[in-house]
Amino acid sequence: MAFVSSIVRAFLAAWLTLLLLACLPARAAESYITSPGEAARAVGRVAEALGRTPQVHTIRITEKEVNLVVQGAGTGDVDEWRVRQAPRLLFFEAEIVSGPSARSAPAMVADLASGLFPLDAIPLAKADQVATRAIGYARLEGGGAVQSIEISKRVNLLPTPSYGDIRWAIYVASPRESATVYADAAGTIIGGDLSNTNRARQMDFFKDEDWPKEAALESLASVIGNKPVVRDLTIYPKSVQVKADHPSLPETTVGYSWDISGVTRSPITSPMFPGTSALPGFSIGDVDLSKLTMIRDKAKAAWQNDKSTMSYMMLKLSTDGPGKPELRWVVNLTDLGQPGEMTLFTASGTVELTTDGTVRVANLPDARKPKRNWLDPAMTWQTFGTIGEQFGKNARFAEITVSKDSMSLLAEVPDTPGTMRDYNANDRGITASSMMMPWDAEFRPERLFRMEDLAFFSAEKLGELTARTFTRLQVGTEMAVARYTFSIGQLMSPDGRFMVPSPDGKVTLEIRLEAADGWKGGRITYSSTGEEIDIVMP
Repeated sequence: MAFVSSIVRAFLAAWLTLLLLACLPARAAESYITSPGEAARAVGRVAEALGRTPQVHTIRITEKEVNLVVQGAGTGDVDEWRVRQAPRLLFFEAEIVSGPSARSAPAMVADLASGLFPLDAIPLAKADQVATRAIGYARLEGGGAVQSIEISKRVNLLPTPSYGDIRWAIYVASPRESATVYADAAGTIIGGDLSNTNRARQMDFFKDEDWPKEAALESLASVIGNKPVVRDLTIYPKSVQVKADHPSLPETTVGYSWDISGVTRSPITSPMFPGTSALPGFSIGDVDLSKLTMIRDKAKAAWQNDKSTMSYMMLKLSTDGPGKPELRWVVNLTDLGQPGEMTLFTASGTVELTTDGTVRVANLPDARKPKRNWLDPAMTWQTFGTIGEQFGKNARFAEITVSKDSMSLLAEVPDTPGTMRDYNANDRGITASSMMMPWDAEFRPERLFRMEDLAFFSAEKLGELTARTFTRLQVGTEMAVARYTFSIGQLMSPDGRFMVPSPDGKVTLEIRLEAADGWKGGRITYSSTGEEIDIVMP
C-alpha cells in the first residue's frame, strides 16, 4: 500500500510540473539590446498577438523591456504594447506580452499617419550591432553601455511641425558620462549629442591641436557639398559655424554648425545684402584647418599683447582688395583689462591674415594704434611697398594721393585688365570703392604708371622736395603738408586732359600745404626730375 501511495505521489508531482511548465510564459532573452535578434523577436510577438504586422509610431528598447506605440483601431488612435521580462521563476526567465493599452496620440504634429512607419523599414534584428557601434561612437571613459534605444520619426518644428525621417536615438551611459547617438533608418550612425562627455567638456578648438579637424570638414562637406557656396566659416572654442548659400532659396543664406556631436543645420534663414549673391564664395574643400595653430600664433604676435583673449577665427573670401579674391582669416581678439576696468568694447579688434599666415592688417584698439603719419616720407615709401605687394609688381596706377592717415588709389584692376577702380588704403587695409567719377572709370593707358616709376621720388628726395615747398611758398609751422599726389599730370579734367600736364609724359608730384583750419593753402607740382612746373601761392 505504501508503495502504491508513493507511485501516486510521484505521478501527481510530475503531472503538476508538466502543467506548470505548460502554463509558463515564453522564456525571455538575457537582454533585448545586446542579445542578437531578440528585439526583433519580441516585436514579432506583438505582431503575433495582433494577428497582423502593425504600423509603428515609436519603439523603445531597454535591457528588460520592449515598448511599441502602434496605430490603433481609429484613425487618430494609438495603442501601447509591452514585451517584458517577468520575475525569475525557478530557473526560468519568463517573458510577458501585454496590451493593447489606449494612449493619447502625440499632439505636436497634427497628421498622426505621417508619423507611422512599417516594421520592415528598420533592421530591428541588428539592434545589438547598432548598439555596439553607438558605444564606439560615444567613446565614453570606460566604454559605457547602451541603456535604451528609441526609434521614431524626427519632428521638424519649422516652418510648421511635421514628421521627417526615421531616426534611432541610442542612449549610452557610464558612471560619469552619457551621450545620445543618432542613426538613420538603416542603423548607420550619423551623429550624436556628446555634450555630457568629458571629451566635449574639456575640448577647446583654440588651444587643442588634436581635435578632429578633418572629421569636421568631412561632416560639413557631406551636408553642404563641395560647391563654392560658403560665405564664411568661423571657429569657436567648441564649434565650427558655417554660413552658406541656401540650397534652394536664392538670395538667402543658412547656417550650419559642427561640434563633436556632429552637424546641425539652422532652421532659420537670412536674406543676403543686395549684391552679395553675385560675389564669389568658396567651398569646404578650399578650407585647410591644419595650419590653424600657426594662424593663431601669428595673429597673436601681430596683436602685440599677451594679455588678450581670442573670441573667434573667421575664414572669408576677401573681394574688396586689389587682385583676385583672397581667402583670409579674421581673428578677433580683446585685451584683458586690470581688475575693475571696463574694456570689452574699446579693447577689441581683429587681425587679418592670408591662409599662409601673411598679416594683411592689424586693427588694434584705438588706445594701442601706432601714431603713424603717412605723410612722413619714410612711412610713405613703406606703405608703397605694402601696396606694391598686394597689387603685384605689374600693377598700373592713374593716381596715388597720400594724406596723413590714408591713401587713395585710382588703379587698373590687377586681374581685370582695362578696368579702372578706386581703392582706399588705411590702417584697416585696402578696400575698393563702389562709386567712381565717370572720367575716372574711363580706361586711358597713356595716364598709367607702375610703382617703379616713382623711384625718383625716394624717401630722401620726398623729404628734400617737401622742405623746398615750405621755402618756396614762404610759410613755416603755421602750415603742414596736407597731401602728396602722384600722377602723370595734375588736375585732370572730364575730357581726360590735365590742367598741369607732365613735360615728359612721366609721373609728376604735387605737394600741397594747408593751414590747420583748411581754409588757407598752397601747392607746388614737380616734374619727374624735380623741376617746379606749377606753383600756387597761399
